[in-house]
Amino acid sequence: MRKRIAVLSSQLEENYQKNFMQGFLERAFAFDFDVCTFATYRKYQDTSEREVGETSIFSLIDYDAFDGMIVLPETLQTPGLMLRLEEQFRSRFHGRLLYVDRKSDEYDYIMLDHYKPIKRMVSHLIEEHGMRDIIFLTGPRYNAHSVQRLHGFVDAMAEHGLDAGDDRIFYGDYWYDGGHDMVRELMERRQKLPEAIACANDLMAVGVAEALADRGIRVPEDIAIVGYDSVPEGKESPSPITSMDIPSREFGQYAAECIRSLLDGQKLPEFTYEPPLFIGGSCGCHCESVIPRKIVRDQWSTDVSRKSFYSNFNHLTEDWISQNTFQELMDAVQTYSYQIREFDSFHVCVNDLWIREDKPASVNIVKGHYTDRIAPVLHCGPSGKGEDRLEFTETFPREQMLPEIYEESVTPKAYIFTPLYFEDMCFGYAVISYGNEPKAYDERYYMWLHNLMIGMECFRRMDALQRTNRRAQERKIHDELTGMFNYTGFVKHSKPMVERACEENKYVSVLAMDMASLDKINEKFGRTEGDHAIQKVAQIIQKCADEGAMCCRLGDDEFIMAELTDEATHERIHTVRREIDQMLEEYNGSSDCKYEMRLFSGSKTERVKDLVEMEDLVNAAVSRKNGRKASEKRITGDATLSAQEQEQAALVKKVLDENLFVYHFQPIVSAKDGSIVAYEALMRAQIYPMISPLDIIKYASHLERLYDVERATFFNILHLVDEREKELAGKKIFINSIPGSQLSGEEAAVLKQKLTEHADSVVVELTEQTEADDKTLADMKSGYEKMGIETAVDDYGTGYSNIVNLLRYMPNYVKVDRMLLSGIQDNPQKQHFVKDIVIFAHENHFQVLAEGVETSEELETVIKLGVDLIQGYYTARPNPDILGRIDSNIEEEICRYQKERVS
Repeated sequence: MRKRIAVLSSQLEENYQKNFMQGFLERAFAFDFDVCTFATYRKYQDTSEREVGETSIFSLIDYDAFDGMIVLPETLQTPGLMLRLEEQFRSRFHGRLLYVDRKSDEYDYIMLDHYKPIKRMVSHLIEEHGMRDIIFLTGPRYNAHSVQRLHGFVDAMAEHGLDAGDDRIFYGDYWYDGGHDMVRELMERRQKLPEAIACANDLMAVGVAEALADRGIRVPEDIAIVGYDSVPEGKESPSPITSMDIPSREFGQYAAECIRSLLDGQKLPEFTYEPPLFIGGSCGCHCESVIPRKIVRDQWSTDVSRKSFYSNFNHLTEDWISQNTFQELMDAVQTYSYQIREFDSFHVCVNDLWIREDKPASVNIVKGHYTDRIAPVLHCGPSGKGEDRLEFTETFPREQMLPEIYEESVTPKAYIFTPLYFEDMCFGYAVISYGNEPKAYDERYYMWLHNLMIGMECFRRMDALQRTNRRAQERKIHDELTGMFNYTGFVKHSKPMVERACEENKYVSVLAMDMASLDKINEKFGRTEGDHAIQKVAQIIQKCADEGAMCCRLGDDEFIMAELTDEATHERIHTVRREIDQMLEEYNGSSDCKYEMRLFSGSKTERVKDLVEMEDLVNAAVSRKNGRKASEKRITGDATLSAQEQEQAALVKKVLDENLFVYHFQPIVSAKDGSIVAYEALMRAQIYPMISPLDIIKYASHLERLYDVERATFFNILHLVDEREKELAGKKIFINSIPGSQLSGEEAAVLKQKLTEHADSVVVELTEQTEADDKTLADMKSGYEKMGIETAVDDYGTGYSNIVNLLRYMPNYVKVDRMLLSGIQDNPQKQHFVKDIVIFAHENHFQVLAEGVETSEELETVIKLGVDLIQGYYTARPNPDILGRIDSNIEEEICRYQKERVS
């Protein structure tokens, strides 16, 4: 069973903790450890109320759930916190515990050496710059790290025969203010400036430089400054601070190795690391270590265009504090989760009072701990495509912390627990996981959660003041029976969806539904049972709705659902409708159901730019639904797929959704000497149970997703051509295309560029199983000719094939179908037909390819009939590897038949 480690820390976005966690997780994952980090946002809080609210996260820990624990006491500086935690360690924790950067008489600990780096920094000033009058700004007077750094300064001065008396020593707080205060005290103490000031960290060094600059004193012209820990604030200063890295990432890796040693009953390993100097300009050097910052973006989109957290068009706070119900607030939170969506999972867990009407959180305040039961009100997945869910009924015992951490996974994962609070009131906690990526959250995540906590407190206050009229307010925009939006609420809350559709260039899909027999249910079982049926349908619709979808009850038995989609197809809506049908079928078969429930439906997908167009789209979907309802009432029997067909259609959907295609390469050989001149890339599905290419095409057509097959085929194969360029050198690759399913828009432009790049090696096969209209054919021919792409007619001799069509297509190759070649040696009619094709092709300057040759007799016959190319199981089967040549015996056979033909 995988071991689980807890980490107790704070302010994870800060440079030291961020790098420590990265290193720790790198090793922890390598050791197959799961990791749960419990963190406050700040090392210490500025009010006693916030101390209570923020440190409540540590009351969540179930100590029995962890095999080992890492504690970073220097980051947990809330008064009395470590004393309380140590009481818990003694009474409740029975695993191995390791302190980081603080000595302990009770527990194992590891310490970083801050003595040598400070000594090196001071020696740099003395040896490289010849400075002798140096003062030192260390941290708090009785802090162990401050003392260690001070000793480094004193010894460096002593070794160079320099004075390091008390008048050269100042005490700070490791913050900018410590630097400001030190300069003020320095000016009061001394009339003459020292040559240099060495600081125990970069932030105090920046504070010193800022205070000096305010007094007109220049760095380094008038005075030199060095720091320690090389944080970005120091490196990016006007004169970058000469400093030295704290090896926090390496120390995090070392901490993981230590906890493993403790769990294995072994001694702690030694830690050795020699960090490099960061040579900036603040000491008088010439910024040898400074790397210029790039000014170009990594992507085309900007904060504004993607409406990121830092966009000046971000209305997150306004939208969160303006919600009327907790459900709406969490729905709005989920809507904005895209701003932090670099995670594997994200959860908002709250005290169950937030979802209880009998004891609402607005008037039942919890301080310093969590309720016995926790409500997992929001879960978000990595892509936002169907994984997100809101839940306002389920709870779990507080001791579980998060049920997901106990689920088995192939790889280890890490979770970060942080508090949701306001002042001393505990609301719940947030949990973010980056899966097995070794990272902690950044400042943006903290600021996002900070806004969430403000939003929750605003809601709490509003709810406490307005509970008496909330029901009336909800009735204005919600259907009282189902909890869904009514039409007024739907229109009102469509605005963010419309805005996002415009900003992200998405489509809006609307699915309109109508219960088939509500009137009969009311008549036979009464209106109470009819209301129950309405509620059940509403629950199913909401459960099947995608992340960010909006659901509405129009009235009586009518419902609508709207959601964003990337494409103009009805692909997603069809999937949702099938899911709804499946759940209805399951319910109809249950013992709870006294009647059969069915839905009529219609859908419409379009771009919308305002609420007027949104309403027009809804009306169009309702109109389609009504038309289908009228048609279905005239039809007897059920036209839906069988159970087996549904299973196969679901497999095809999975293949398309997840691009589970692989390709096998079948050689196409010369009829003259058997050499390989090209390969056909044949589609296969990487899925079980297996499904044939023909069935993929069949169900893709049923799902209206032939376009997706076309897109995947071209882009996947062209990617393979790039990857396997050396193996394909000098050979052509035949790619199957579906006439009538050509790509459009930006995808067509990208494909055109890629095809043009490979114009000398790509042949596009056009199937003869379906006939393209003249305009489509003309556009295809023109497009491929402009790109210099050769074409082939596939399956010639079947379907719509005839000489007239050959003239319409005028390809570079015609592939004679296996149907004409099977047993051709014994069939004069087939021989005559193939001979005519060969003559016609050669007169019109294109080549004939015999496809599906499976016997020696067939091979001999087609060669003697004059075909140019051969493809089939007899010469070489499709193979995931690219064959360099076919069997030498077959090559000799081809040469022999060719020789007999021309002799």
